[in-house]
Amino acid sequence: MSESNRNTVRVAATAKAPTTFQNSDFEDLKRRVEAILFSAEAPLDISDFRSCLGEIAKDDVRLALKALGEDCEGRSFFLFESGGRFQLRTRAQWSDVVAKQFAVRPRSLSKAAIETLAIVAYRQPITRAEINNIRGADSASIVATLKEKDLLAVAGIRKEVGNPLEFKTTAKFLEVFGLASLKDMPSLRSLQMRPDDRAQVQKSLLELDAIASGEESVEEVLTEQDLALLPPEEVDQEPSSVL
Repeated sequence: MSESNRNTVRVAATAKAPTTFQNSDFEDLKRRVEAILFSAEAPLDISDFRSCLGEIAKDDVRLALKALGEDCEGRSFFLFESGGRFQLRTRAQWSDVVAKQFAVRPRSLSKAAIETLAIVAYRQPITRAEINNIRGADSASIVATLKEKDLLAVAGIRKEVGNPLEFKTTAKFLEVFGLASLKDMPSLRSLQMRPDDRAQVQKSLLELDAIASGEESVEEVLTEQDLALLPPEEVDQEPSSVL
């Protein structure tokens, strides 16, 4: 799937001005939506736009976003949509230029954290015991850290002995990896972390990182080196401070 098809606004309707708008009025709506996007510190959903715009129909906001997405063609930024939330992002080819304005480079996720995220993403909802079994190592501290980073969340309680918590990925997980939804993740037959499966996990994660293709999050930077998964016994030797 190309970057433009994956990351631009997915609205079935055309970007023509709605019949309730004159062209000049629709252009004004587009510019107001654009101004809101530029000033936003986090991705916005339709209700966020309407709270700023007043009595504007949801479909009209979506049409304005669709038109803005088309206007971004050929620009250094594009309109990104993930889980029904919208954000303007710099295109990957200009990421090195943008990164220079930050004095301190954000810290990367550890290999153990990436491995744990992959397990949850493909097997959710999943308990911590199941994560431990797949990794062959205790993941309590890693799961706790990923929850603090808002990449994992509690999905519910498993109805079995002990009533263990189940975990799932979050909307921020989608944003960090540049995914509109979990359906955009690379396919994976199964995830059992046997030697032959580990190569498939690594390949899928590299594909997932390629989807993000350099669109660095202010809080997370995922590099190819981070995605070079280590066997569980080597991962366990990593100090917890790398998370």
